[in-house]
Amino acid sequence: MSYAKSGNTHIYYERRGQGPAVVFCHGAGSNAATWWQQLPTFARRYTCITIDNRGFGRSVAPASGFRLDVFADDVLAVMDAEGIDSAALICHSLGGMTGLRLALREPQRVWAFACCDSPMAIRHAQMLANVRGFFLSVELGNLENSALSPGFVQRHPELAVLYRQINQFNPSIFNEEASAGLSARLASLLQLDQLLPLEVLEVLGCPTLLLVGSEDPIVTPAVVRDVARHIPGSRVVEIEGAGHSPYFEQPLRFNTEVLSFLEEAAQALPAAHPMARRTG
Repeated sequence: MSYAKSGNTHIYYERRGQGPAVVFCHGAGSNAATWWQQLPTFARRYTCITIDNRGFGRSVAPASGFRLDVFADDVLAVMDAEGIDSAALICHSLGGMTGLRLALREPQRVWAFACCDSPMAIRHAQMLANVRGFFLSVELGNLENSALSPGFVQRHPELAVLYRQINQFNPSIFNEEASAGLSARLASLLQLDQLLPLEVLEVLGCPTLLLVGSEDPIVTPAVVRDVARHIPGSRVVEIEGAGHSPYFEQPLRFNTEVLSFLEEAAQALPAAHPMARRTG
């Protein structure tokens, strides 16, 4: 358990395993604990860094820093604290917005990008309509359960409770007033002047995998496939029976797909590429 200083904020993170570096970036309302079904598997091959995004979990921060460029700075601060020159990013939802900015801004620091069910804060009309429609259709206190597929909630009610409990660890969503503030901050990230044009995806140089749950009501498979057309060499994996969080609902399939992707991406890199300066 460690903290890295980013500006005036201390960003909480944890490190496990050995090997090339992989950084996990969680979604809105979640925190580093959400990756509990990934870490035991990924840490056998990789140095795994999980982060509490600022304002979530143990990274206490003012609302004024809730911006994607600042989130990217936070990830870099953690990487620098651990002496990591280059990392693969495994990102979910809000984390994918951060990961895309980082991969575009600092391409030499990102050797692979696996993005799961994320609007990525890009100017895609249908994507934005889906996201805004979802937030208008559900109650603030039910965002977490609404993001899970109905079948998962029925089959695994105990895990649905755990998913909600992990999210409730965040001070920003303890009560209705705080939840409203979080929703407003999330909405601010999707204002048109904050979004990247689709054309920037064409210069994304690292290997890219886009994952999406077949039953995601927020980021749909059709939209993800359309976005992938703009990213050279990218591919899409649709995970059947999962909603907005396939890494939580279908961890075996998610882990298998991402690990295979990372293996291929690592083999394709130049021998001199600094995947991670520190691996032990």
